[in-house]
This record gives sequence, C-alpha cells and structure tokens, in this order.
Amino acid sequence: MKTAIKAALLSALVFPGVGQMYLKRYVRGLIPMALTLTGLGVWIAQATVRALQELEKMQIQSGLVDLKAVANRAAASSASGDWYSPLIVPMIVVCWLFSVIDSYMLGKGKETPTAPNRAKVE
Repeated sequence: MKTAIKAALLSALVFPGVGQMYLKRYVRGLIPMALTLTGLGVWIAQATVRALQELEKMQIQSGLVDLKAVANRAAASSASGDWYSPLIVPMIVVCWLFSVIDSYMLGKGKETPTAPNRAKVE
C-alpha cells in the first residue's frame, strides 16, 4: 500500500492527526488531534452536565428517574446552550477532513517518483 493512502486511512479511520504522525510530522499531526479532542471534550462535558441537571430535576419532582428523558436531554445538549454549541460538531468534521486530505498530500510528497527504465546503450 502506498504511503499516502496508508496515512490518509490512518487519519480517516483511527483518529485525526494519526496519518501525519505516521509520516513523522508530529506538530502538524498534533494540531487536528488537539482540536478534535477539545471539541469532543466540550461536547461530552455539555451532555454530562445536561444529563445531571435532568436527573436532579427528576429527583426533586417525583423521586423517580426516567432514563429515556435523561438520554433525550443529554442528546439535546448540543443543540442548545452556549453560543459555541452548534459549532462543535462542524469543527470536529472539518478537523477530520483536513487531517485526511493533509496526510494524503504529505504522503504524496514523500513518495519519490521512480525513474523510467532506460535500456543500456552500448
């Protein structure tokens, strides 16, 4: 398998930035990796806070916990809340796509073109 394809697949299927790491471009790989991890962390934190708020509300109101309502509240957390909430998922997708394309292009640059076979002239 060619280097460019392998790097792109690593970034696409494993995690953004892994393809650049494979090509030994560590700083260039850390940027999409850090941005994606930050976005995922914020997204998970928001969902957790919303789910815990829903749990508290249910316990205060009736003492019974409806797990379906908690899950729905956590899922809806990305659609409401802070001004940056709607930007999280697109940012993750853009970082992922950038990483795949960038690692492919870097891999293409590393592949050395082979010289055509020339017959010996005697």
